[in-house]
Amino acid sequence: MQFQSVTCPHCGLLCDDLSVEVSELTVQLNNPLDPTCKHAFEEASLAKGYRPNPLIAGKPASEEQALEKAAELLKTAQLPLISGLIADVQTCREALALAEKLGGVIDHANGASMRKSTSVMQRIGEVKTTLSEVRNRADCVVIFGKNVTDKFPRLLQRVLSPEKSLGNESTKSKKIFIIDISQDGVTRCEQKENITYMFLNYPLLESIIYRFQEIITKEKISNHDIESEELLKLFKIISSSQYTTFIWTTSEFKSESVEHTVQALTEIIKLLMKKIRCVALSLSGSKAEVTANHVATWQTGVSLPVSFTQGVPIHDPVIYDGTKMIHNQETDCLLWISTYNPNDAPPATDIPTIVLGHPKIQCEYADVYLPVGVPGIDHRGLACRTDSVATLPLQKLRDSKLSTASKLVKNIYKLI
Repeated sequence: MQFQSVTCPHCGLLCDDLSVEVSELTVQLNNPLDPTCKHAFEEASLAKGYRPNPLIAGKPASEEQALEKAAELLKTAQLPLISGLIADVQTCREALALAEKLGGVIDHANGASMRKSTSVMQRIGEVKTTLSEVRNRADCVVIFGKNVTDKFPRLLQRVLSPEKSLGNESTKSKKIFIIDISQDGVTRCEQKENITYMFLNYPLLESIIYRFQEIITKEKISNHDIESEELLKLFKIISSSQYTTFIWTTSEFKSESVEHTVQALTEIIKLLMKKIRCVALSLSGSKAEVTANHVATWQTGVSLPVSFTQGVPIHDPVIYDGTKMIHNQETDCLLWISTYNPNDAPPATDIPTIVLGHPKIQCEYADVYLPVGVPGIDHRGLACRTDSVATLPLQKLRDSKLSTASKLVKNIYKLI
Protein backbone atom coordinates (compact mmCIF):
# COMPACT_ATOMS: atom_id res chain seq x y z
CA MET A 1 0.00 0.00 0.00
CA GLN A 2 1.28 3.45 -0.89
CA PHE A 3 0.86 6.62 1.15
CA GLN A 4 1.39 10.13 -0.19
CA SER A 5 2.22 13.42 1.55
CA VAL A 6 3.72 11.61 4.52
CA THR A 7 5.42 13.67 7.22
CA CYS A 8 8.86 12.47 8.29
CA PRO A 9 9.38 12.92 12.06
CA HIS A 10 13.05 11.90 12.01
CA CYS A 11 14.47 15.40 11.56
CA GLY A 12 13.39 18.83 12.74
CA LEU A 13 12.45 19.93 9.22
CA LEU A 14 9.38 17.62 9.27
CA CYS A 15 9.25 17.33 5.48
CA ASP A 16 5.65 16.45 4.57
CA ASP A 17 5.95 15.48 0.91
CA LEU A 18 7.17 11.89 1.18
CA SER A 19 5.78 8.87 -0.63
CA VAL A 20 5.95 5.70 1.47
CA GLU A 21 5.24 2.11 0.53
CA VAL A 22 4.13 -0.33 3.24
CA SER A 23 4.04 -4.10 2.72
CA GLU A 24 2.72 -5.83 5.84
CA LEU A 25 5.20 -4.50 8.47
CA THR A 26 7.92 -3.37 6.06
CA VAL A 27 8.25 0.38 5.49
CA GLN A 28 10.14 1.91 2.58
CA LEU A 29 10.40 5.33 1.00
CA ASN A 30 9.53 5.50 -2.69
CA ASN A 31 12.25 7.21 -4.77
CA PRO A 32 14.15 8.05 -1.56
CA LEU A 33 15.42 11.60 -1.66
CA ASP A 34 18.24 11.04 0.82
CA PRO A 35 19.89 7.92 2.30
CA THR A 36 19.43 9.26 5.82
CA CYS A 37 15.67 9.64 5.35
CA LYS A 38 15.47 6.20 3.73
CA HIS A 39 17.32 4.54 6.60
CA ALA A 40 15.17 6.23 9.25
CA PHE A 41 12.01 4.68 7.80
CA GLU A 42 13.55 1.28 7.10
CA GLU A 43 14.69 0.99 10.73
CA ALA A 44 11.02 0.77 11.72
CA SER A 45 10.45 -2.28 9.50
CA LEU A 46 9.50 -5.46 11.35
CA ALA A 47 9.44 -9.10 10.28
CA LYS A 48 6.05 -10.51 9.38
CA GLY A 49 4.09 -11.42 12.50
CA TYR A 50 6.78 -9.98 14.77
CA ARG A 51 5.72 -8.22 17.93
CA PRO A 52 8.25 -7.59 20.70
CA ASN A 53 7.34 -8.74 24.20
CA PRO A 54 7.18 -6.49 27.25
CA LEU A 55 9.96 -7.44 29.66
CA ILE A 56 10.33 -7.39 33.42
CA ALA A 57 13.96 -7.80 34.51
CA GLY A 58 14.70 -9.13 31.02
CA LYS A 59 12.01 -11.81 31.09
CA PRO A 60 8.86 -11.81 28.91
CA ALA A 61 5.70 -10.55 30.58
CA SER A 62 2.24 -9.40 29.60
CA GLU A 63 1.59 -5.74 28.98
CA GLU A 64 -0.62 -5.61 32.09
CA GLN A 65 2.11 -7.09 34.28
CA ALA A 66 4.71 -4.69 32.91
CA LEU A 67 2.42 -1.70 33.48
CA GLU A 68 1.74 -2.79 37.07
CA LYS A 69 5.47 -3.21 37.76
CA ALA A 70 6.22 0.21 36.23
CA ALA A 71 3.52 1.83 38.36
CA GLU A 72 4.88 0.12 41.47
CA LEU A 73 8.43 1.38 40.85
CA LEU A 74 7.27 4.94 40.20
CA LYS A 75 4.84 5.00 43.10
CA THR A 76 7.44 3.94 45.66
CA ALA A 77 10.16 6.32 44.36
CA GLN A 78 11.06 9.40 46.37
CA LEU A 79 12.15 11.46 43.36
CA PRO A 80 11.14 9.89 40.02
CA LEU A 81 12.47 11.36 36.76
CA ILE A 82 10.73 11.19 33.37
CA SER A 83 13.22 11.72 30.56
CA GLY A 84 13.93 10.83 26.96
CA LEU A 85 10.69 12.43 25.74
CA ILE A 86 11.62 11.53 22.17
CA ALA A 87 7.96 11.35 21.30
CA ASP A 88 4.92 13.06 19.81
CA VAL A 89 2.77 15.81 21.33
CA GLN A 90 0.20 13.58 23.05
CA THR A 91 2.82 11.40 24.70
CA CYS A 92 4.56 14.49 26.07
CA ARG A 93 1.21 15.73 27.41
CA GLU A 94 0.58 12.45 29.22
CA ALA A 95 4.15 12.40 30.55
CA LEU A 96 3.71 15.86 32.06
CA ALA A 97 0.48 14.80 33.73
CA LEU A 98 2.22 11.75 35.17
CA ALA A 99 5.17 13.81 36.42
CA GLU A 100 2.74 16.13 38.21
CA LYS A 101 0.87 13.24 39.83
CA LEU A 102 4.14 11.67 40.98
CA GLY A 103 5.57 14.93 42.28
CA GLY A 104 8.63 14.22 40.15
CA VAL A 105 10.85 15.88 37.55
CA ILE A 106 10.56 15.83 33.76
CA ASP A 107 13.25 16.75 31.23
CA HIS A 108 14.27 15.94 27.66
CA ALA A 109 17.28 13.73 26.88
CA ASN A 110 18.93 16.69 25.10
CA GLY A 111 17.62 19.27 27.56
CA ALA A 112 21.02 20.63 28.59
CA SER A 113 22.02 21.38 24.99
CA MET A 114 18.62 22.86 24.19
CA ARG A 115 18.82 25.31 27.09
CA LYS A 116 22.11 26.86 25.98
CA SER A 117 20.32 28.81 23.25
CA THR A 118 17.42 29.66 25.56
CA SER A 119 19.71 31.28 28.10
CA VAL A 120 21.21 33.54 25.42
CA MET A 121 17.73 34.60 24.30
CA GLN A 122 16.80 35.40 27.90
CA ARG A 123 19.86 37.61 28.35
CA ILE A 124 20.18 39.54 25.11
CA GLY A 125 17.20 38.56 22.92
CA GLU A 126 17.39 37.13 19.41
CA VAL A 127 16.29 37.77 15.84
CA LYS A 128 14.95 34.52 14.38
CA THR A 129 13.21 33.53 11.17
CA THR A 130 11.26 30.59 9.77
CA LEU A 131 11.89 27.98 7.09
CA SER A 132 9.37 29.67 4.80
CA GLU A 133 11.02 33.07 5.22
CA VAL A 134 14.40 31.64 4.29
CA ARG A 135 12.93 29.77 1.35
CA ASN A 136 11.09 32.76 -0.11
CA ARG A 137 12.97 35.86 1.02
CA ALA A 138 16.61 35.16 1.81
CA ASP A 139 19.16 35.92 -0.92
CA CYS A 140 22.23 35.04 1.15
CA VAL A 141 22.65 32.11 3.54
CA VAL A 142 25.64 31.35 5.77
CA ILE A 143 25.76 27.86 7.32
CA PHE A 144 28.20 27.25 10.16
CA GLY A 145 29.33 23.62 10.05
CA LYS A 146 29.37 21.34 7.00
CA ASN A 147 27.58 18.60 8.97
CA VAL A 148 24.43 20.72 9.25
CA THR A 149 23.25 19.53 5.84
CA ASP A 150 23.89 15.91 6.89
CA LYS A 151 21.85 16.26 10.06
CA PHE A 152 19.04 18.01 8.17
CA PRO A 153 19.32 16.10 4.87
CA ARG A 154 16.80 17.99 2.76
CA LEU A 155 17.63 21.50 3.92
CA LEU A 156 19.17 22.40 0.57
CA GLN A 157 16.46 20.80 -1.54
CA ARG A 158 13.42 21.90 0.45
CA VAL A 159 14.48 25.29 1.81
CA LEU A 160 17.61 26.74 0.25
CA SER A 161 17.37 25.58 -3.38
CA PRO A 162 13.74 24.52 -3.93
CA GLU A 163 12.28 23.97 -7.37
CA LYS A 164 9.54 26.49 -6.60
CA SER A 165 9.41 29.50 -4.31
CA LEU A 166 7.52 32.77 -3.95
CA GLY A 167 10.68 34.86 -4.16
CA ASN A 168 12.34 36.81 -6.97
CA GLU A 169 15.37 35.82 -9.04
CA SER A 170 17.89 36.72 -6.31
CA THR A 171 16.10 34.61 -3.69
CA LYS A 172 15.63 31.70 -6.07
CA SER A 173 19.38 31.62 -6.75
CA LYS A 174 20.60 32.32 -3.23
CA LYS A 175 24.26 32.82 -2.44
CA ILE A 176 24.97 29.95 -0.04
CA PHE A 177 28.13 29.69 2.07
CA ILE A 178 29.03 26.67 4.17
CA ILE A 179 31.85 27.40 6.61
CA ASP A 180 33.94 24.90 8.53
CA ILE A 181 37.49 24.17 9.63
CA SER A 182 40.00 22.73 7.21
CA GLN A 183 40.92 19.14 8.05
CA ASP A 184 44.32 19.33 6.34
CA GLY A 185 45.37 22.77 7.61
CA VAL A 186 44.99 24.40 4.19
CA THR A 187 42.50 27.26 3.73
CA ARG A 188 40.52 26.93 0.52
CA CYS A 189 37.18 27.78 -1.05
CA GLU A 190 35.31 25.36 -3.30
CA GLN A 191 32.41 26.33 -5.54
CA LYS A 192 29.67 23.82 -6.35
CA GLU A 193 26.80 25.41 -8.28
CA ASN A 194 25.51 28.20 -6.02
CA ILE A 195 27.21 26.88 -2.88
CA THR A 196 30.60 28.12 -1.70
CA TYR A 197 32.38 25.84 0.75
CA MET A 198 34.85 27.76 2.89
CA PHE A 199 37.34 25.56 4.75
CA LEU A 200 39.47 27.77 6.98
CA ASN A 201 42.62 26.88 8.89
CA TYR A 202 41.30 27.35 12.42
CA PRO A 203 41.37 24.81 15.26
CA LEU A 204 37.62 24.95 15.92
CA LEU A 205 34.44 26.11 14.22
CA GLU A 206 33.96 28.38 17.24
CA SER A 207 37.28 30.08 16.46
CA ILE A 208 35.98 31.04 13.02
CA ILE A 209 32.84 32.55 14.54
CA TYR A 210 34.77 34.58 17.13
CA ARG A 211 37.15 35.86 14.44
CA PHE A 212 34.19 36.72 12.20
CA GLN A 213 32.63 38.65 15.08
CA GLU A 214 35.85 40.65 15.49
CA ILE A 215 35.98 41.51 11.78
CA ILE A 216 32.35 42.61 11.64
CA THR A 217 32.73 44.69 14.79
CA LYS A 218 35.78 46.53 13.43
CA GLU A 219 34.74 46.28 9.73
CA LYS A 220 38.39 45.64 8.92
CA ILE A 221 41.12 43.12 9.69
CA SER A 222 44.10 43.72 11.91
CA ASN A 223 46.27 40.96 10.47
CA HIS A 224 46.17 40.06 6.80
CA ASP A 225 46.20 36.28 6.94
CA ILE A 226 44.30 34.39 4.25
CA GLU A 227 41.58 33.21 6.66
CA SER A 228 40.75 36.76 7.74
CA GLU A 229 40.76 37.90 4.12
CA GLU A 230 38.16 35.27 3.24
CA LEU A 231 35.97 36.27 6.19
CA LEU A 232 36.23 39.93 5.22
CA LYS A 233 35.10 39.05 1.67
CA LEU A 234 32.13 37.21 3.15
CA PHE A 235 31.27 40.22 5.29
CA LYS A 236 31.23 42.46 2.19
CA ILE A 237 28.95 40.02 0.35
CA ILE A 238 26.57 39.95 3.31
CA SER A 239 26.60 43.75 3.47
CA SER A 240 25.49 43.99 -0.16
CA SER A 241 22.69 41.41 0.24
CA GLN A 242 19.03 42.15 0.98
CA TYR A 243 18.23 39.34 3.40
CA THR A 244 20.90 37.18 5.03
CA THR A 245 20.25 34.15 7.22
CA PHE A 246 22.76 32.50 9.55
CA ILE A 247 22.08 28.80 10.06
CA TRP A 248 23.62 26.52 12.66
CA THR A 249 22.86 23.66 15.01
CA THR A 250 24.31 23.68 18.52
CA SER A 251 25.42 20.05 18.19
CA GLU A 252 28.23 21.31 15.92
CA PHE A 253 29.80 23.24 18.80
CA LYS A 254 31.77 22.02 21.79
CA SER A 255 29.38 21.49 24.70
CA GLU A 256 31.42 23.68 27.06
CA SER A 257 31.39 26.63 24.63
CA VAL A 258 27.89 26.37 23.11
CA GLU A 259 26.41 29.25 25.07
CA HIS A 260 29.31 31.60 24.35
CA THR A 261 29.27 30.69 20.65
CA VAL A 262 25.51 31.19 20.25
CA GLN A 263 25.84 34.54 22.00
CA ALA A 264 28.60 35.55 19.58
CA LEU A 265 26.40 34.63 16.61
CA THR A 266 23.46 36.52 18.09
CA GLU A 267 25.60 39.61 18.67
CA ILE A 268 26.90 39.43 15.07
CA ILE A 269 23.32 39.35 13.77
CA LYS A 270 22.21 42.24 15.97
CA LEU A 271 25.19 44.30 14.80
CA LEU A 272 24.47 43.57 11.13
CA MET A 273 20.78 44.37 11.62
CA LYS A 274 21.70 48.03 12.12
CA LYS A 275 22.42 48.26 8.39
CA ILE A 276 20.92 45.22 6.64
CA ARG A 277 18.36 42.48 7.16
CA CYS A 278 20.07 39.58 8.95
CA VAL A 279 18.37 36.82 10.95
CA ALA A 280 19.05 33.48 12.63
CA LEU A 281 17.74 29.99 11.98
CA SER A 282 19.02 27.64 14.67
CA LEU A 283 18.10 24.09 13.69
CA SER A 284 17.11 21.44 16.23
CA GLY A 285 14.29 19.01 16.95
CA SER A 286 15.58 15.83 15.35
CA LYS A 287 14.90 14.03 18.63
CA ALA A 288 11.62 15.85 19.29
CA GLU A 289 13.28 18.49 21.51
CA VAL A 290 11.10 21.24 20.06
CA THR A 291 7.93 19.18 20.55
CA ALA A 292 8.71 18.31 24.17
CA ASN A 293 9.68 21.84 25.10
CA HIS A 294 6.62 23.38 23.48
CA VAL A 295 4.27 20.96 25.23
CA ALA A 296 5.90 21.73 28.59
CA THR A 297 5.46 25.46 28.00
CA TRP A 298 1.84 25.07 26.85
CA GLN A 299 0.92 22.91 29.82
CA THR A 300 2.87 24.52 32.66
CA GLY A 301 3.90 28.00 31.56
CA VAL A 302 7.61 27.15 31.86
CA SER A 303 10.05 25.28 29.65
CA LEU A 304 11.91 22.07 30.47
CA PRO A 305 13.04 20.89 32.92
CA VAL A 306 9.95 21.05 35.10
CA SER A 307 9.83 19.91 38.71
CA PHE A 308 6.58 19.16 40.54
CA THR A 309 8.33 18.34 43.82
CA GLN A 310 6.70 21.31 45.53
CA GLY A 311 3.23 20.87 44.09
CA VAL A 312 3.60 23.55 41.41
CA PRO A 313 5.63 23.67 38.17
CA ILE A 314 9.16 24.90 38.90
CA HIS A 315 11.78 25.53 36.23
CA ASP A 316 15.37 25.31 37.44
CA PRO A 317 17.79 24.20 34.69
CA VAL A 318 20.62 23.68 37.17
CA ILE A 319 18.98 21.66 39.95
CA TYR A 320 16.62 19.66 37.73
CA ASP A 321 18.89 18.91 34.75
CA GLY A 322 17.80 15.37 33.89
CA THR A 323 21.19 14.21 32.55
CA LYS A 324 22.97 15.35 35.70
CA MET A 325 20.30 13.81 37.92
CA ILE A 326 20.92 10.44 36.29
CA HIS A 327 24.71 10.80 36.38
CA ASN A 328 24.71 11.89 40.03
CA GLN A 329 22.02 9.33 40.94
CA GLU A 330 19.79 12.08 42.34
CA THR A 331 16.73 10.23 41.10
CA ASP A 332 15.64 6.83 42.38
CA CYS A 333 13.47 5.83 39.40
CA LEU A 334 13.81 6.69 35.71
CA LEU A 335 10.99 6.50 33.17
CA TRP A 336 12.57 6.77 29.72
CA ILE A 337 10.37 7.43 26.66
CA SER A 338 11.91 6.97 23.21
CA THR A 339 9.67 6.19 20.26
CA TYR A 340 11.37 7.24 17.02
CA ASN A 341 14.79 5.60 16.89
CA PRO A 342 16.13 2.27 18.22
CA ASN A 343 19.45 3.92 19.08
CA ASP A 344 17.99 6.36 21.61
CA ALA A 345 18.24 4.03 24.59
CA PRO A 346 18.60 5.34 28.15
CA PRO A 347 22.04 5.48 29.74
CA ALA A 348 23.08 2.33 31.55
CA THR A 349 22.60 2.99 35.26
CA ASP A 350 21.91 1.26 38.57
CA ILE A 351 18.80 3.41 38.95
CA PRO A 352 15.55 1.40 38.52
CA THR A 353 14.63 2.08 34.89
CA ILE A 354 11.38 1.79 32.95
CA VAL A 355 11.58 2.10 29.17
CA LEU A 356 8.71 2.85 26.84
CA GLY A 357 10.60 2.40 23.62
CA HIS A 358 10.89 1.73 19.92
CA PRO A 359 10.20 -1.95 19.07
CA LYS A 360 13.89 -2.46 18.19
CA ILE A 361 15.47 -0.52 21.07
CA GLN A 362 18.23 -2.33 22.97
CA CYS A 363 17.69 -1.99 26.72
CA GLU A 364 18.10 -5.43 28.28
CA TYR A 365 19.28 -3.78 31.50
CA ALA A 366 15.93 -2.03 32.06
CA ASP A 367 13.80 -3.22 34.96
CA VAL A 368 10.70 -2.83 32.79
CA TYR A 369 10.47 -2.55 29.01
CA LEU A 370 7.25 -1.79 27.16
CA PRO A 371 7.48 -1.74 23.34
CA VAL A 372 5.56 1.08 21.67
CA GLY A 373 4.63 2.06 18.14
CA VAL A 374 6.54 4.63 16.12
CA PRO A 375 4.60 7.89 15.68
CA GLY A 376 4.05 8.58 12.00
CA ILE A 377 4.27 4.87 11.16
CA ASP A 378 2.30 2.81 13.69
CA HIS A 379 -0.12 5.50 14.80
CA ARG A 380 -1.17 9.08 14.23
CA GLY A 381 0.31 11.99 16.13
CA LEU A 382 1.56 15.57 16.04
CA ALA A 383 5.11 16.96 15.95
CA CYS A 384 6.50 20.51 16.19
CA ARG A 385 8.85 21.82 13.49
CA THR A 386 12.31 23.21 14.19
CA ASP A 387 11.31 26.84 13.56
CA SER A 388 8.50 26.60 16.17
CA VAL A 389 5.78 27.97 13.87
CA ALA A 390 4.14 24.75 12.67
CA THR A 391 2.77 21.58 14.24
CA LEU A 392 2.41 18.88 11.61
CA PRO A 393 0.26 15.73 11.56
CA LEU A 394 1.85 12.27 11.53
CA GLN A 395 -0.03 9.50 9.71
CA LYS A 396 -0.66 5.88 10.61
CA LEU A 397 0.87 3.73 7.85
CA ARG A 398 0.56 0.16 9.14
CA ASP A 399 -1.27 -1.93 11.71
CA SER A 400 1.43 -3.41 13.93
CA LYS A 401 -0.81 -3.82 17.01
CA LEU A 402 1.83 -1.95 19.03
CA SER A 403 0.44 0.29 21.76
CA THR A 404 1.03 4.02 21.62
CA ALA A 405 3.37 5.49 24.22
CA SER A 406 0.68 8.01 25.19
CA LYS A 407 -1.78 5.21 25.98
CA LEU A 408 0.75 3.34 28.15
CA VAL A 409 1.74 6.48 30.07
CA LYS A 410 -1.94 7.17 30.66
CA ASN A 411 -2.44 3.61 31.92
CA ILE A 412 0.48 3.99 34.33
CA TYR A 413 -1.12 7.23 35.54
CA LYS A 414 -4.34 5.36 36.33
CA LEU A 415 -2.48 2.67 38.30
CA ILE A 416 -0.77 5.16 40.61
